[in-house]
Amino acid sequence: MLTIRTSLILGAAATGLLVGMLGRHEPLSLISLAILFWIWIEWLSFQRFKLANPVLQGCTRTIDGQSDSRVTMVADRDVKVRVSGTLPMASRGYRFLVHDMLPDTFQVTNGLPYSVIDSGIGSQFELAYTATTALCGKVAFPGICIEVSDYWGFFRTEHFVPIAQEPTVLPYLIRPQTTVSVLKHNNLQRHIGHHRNMSSGLSSELLGIRDYRIGDPPRTIAWKPTARLGKVMTCEYENEVPIRATILVDLAVYQFQGRPRPSAADRAIMSCAAIAKLLLADRDPVAAILLRSDSVERIKHGGGERQLTRILQYLLAASNPNPPLDHMKIDDLIKLVYENGSRRFPELFDEFFNYGPVRRNLFRLGASRADRSRRSLAVVLEHLLKWAPGTSTRMQVDDDLIRTACLKYVDKFSVVASATNVTVNPPWSDPGSWQRESREMTTKLTQTLLQANTQAKDNELFVVVAPEPFDFECEDLFVNTLRTVVAAGHRVIFVAPMVPPVQARIHDPLAAEILSEAKTEDMRNRDSRFRDRVSQLGVAFSRIDNPELMKLVAMEVGVLQSASGRRRVLRAR
Repeated sequence: MLTIRTSLILGAAATGLLVGMLGRHEPLSLISLAILFWIWIEWLSFQRFKLANPVLQGCTRTIDGQSDSRVTMVADRDVKVRVSGTLPMASRGYRFLVHDMLPDTFQVTNGLPYSVIDSGIGSQFELAYTATTALCGKVAFPGICIEVSDYWGFFRTEHFVPIAQEPTVLPYLIRPQTTVSVLKHNNLQRHIGHHRNMSSGLSSELLGIRDYRIGDPPRTIAWKPTARLGKVMTCEYENEVPIRATILVDLAVYQFQGRPRPSAADRAIMSCAAIAKLLLADRDPVAAILLRSDSVERIKHGGGERQLTRILQYLLAASNPNPPLDHMKIDDLIKLVYENGSRRFPELFDEFFNYGPVRRNLFRLGASRADRSRRSLAVVLEHLLKWAPGTSTRMQVDDDLIRTACLKYVDKFSVVASATNVTVNPPWSDPGSWQRESREMTTKLTQTLLQANTQAKDNELFVVVAPEPFDFECEDLFVNTLRTVVAAGHRVIFVAPMVPPVQARIHDPLAAEILSEAKTEDMRNRDSRFRDRVSQLGVAFSRIDNPELMKLVAMEVGVLQSASGRRRVLRAR
């Protein structure tokens, strides 16, 4: 690819050659011809270097010392990334720009992810920087982008070196190491409501022995002490009642508004992981219900590290929503895939590879440029997906075909779904769709909570992580549902994130300020009214960013312990 400097020099040389030939000025013509010949020689040498040498040799990337394709990280913690490699042997005189392609959700806190290298024979390079992310889930480090230019800066070319790594970002309070090594500590597969020891009736569970009283059940009689002492005696055993807990979290599409910055869904995922770890620390059975826009995922009650790992897997799988791709307009989808493909495979978007006619539209301004991008993307998709020749021509006019090809590209090359919101947020960009989606999720949440209430055993703790109801009708429905759950003897904690709806932009600064203050005051009054209504029912209300949230959960568990006879001695009847 020619640089701007080369284009100017070629234009000046061609103009000088033309003027010299027309004006019969021999020195000017010779100088212009020498410049053109010099640039041609440099171009031949550059093309020979491109075809004869690999871009990099032995390039590796380590993330906190981990070089495997699948690594683990912790959110809100700095990770050290090192990229090293060796330049080709015949690269003397060329300049390399090495750029490690980071996901959009990462931020560099120290160092630089790129470097300019003036190469020598067999020279090595190393990039070292520190990055962090506040989002949980799976992300992808696709590889390294290399830009090569000659010594004079006449030509440049780009190459992509795939170094695929898929880090799994865990919540900050969960240790990043695997949990397999500690599974044996709590590997007791006990049933719900049974004794916590290996079997009932052991000496560690025995509280005392007394003389037999008329009316004692036969299964409490200690037959061995009776046989030794010659009189009937009765044993008392400890009966611990576990506290069942169910976590309900709203992970609808509109909860991911704000990506790639931390959204309400990311904070909800971290809070659910922290609450689950706190409840499972006492080996209580914990269940989780994940409400999404198109489905409801249920995790049955369980205990121990296995259950914590299972809940984390479901939460991390829900942290990257895919529905936005299906709702995207065709132009936005083409733009997204074109930007991702040009970064991953820059050599395929070269003008020589994509040479061909462009479908033009004379009735729209700027349509030729959009059609040129679509034509280039169609040619690349046909090559990458290995479709039949000629399919790229159909994709220039068939929107359904190119949409299918783009979705196949996203699935095949692991485009991070969290980065799709950088371009457009179709499902929630309209306030009407946001309100409709919020009403539907409130209805789904109430139905799921009532169903969990009917299946609950004894007194249970329900932790609901969801936004407040949008309007008065949804608020009344939700409050009535909470009243039913509390009347059954259960405890409820409502954890509310702050998710204001998307509103139209107002260009008048004074009007925007007045309207913003009015909306803020109205939202504050609505939140205080909803908090007062649920507090009157005995429901604990808290925000995700409340530092006392974990203490509040522990207090509610303590209330259930005292009410249901937690760790108290029950006589068998």
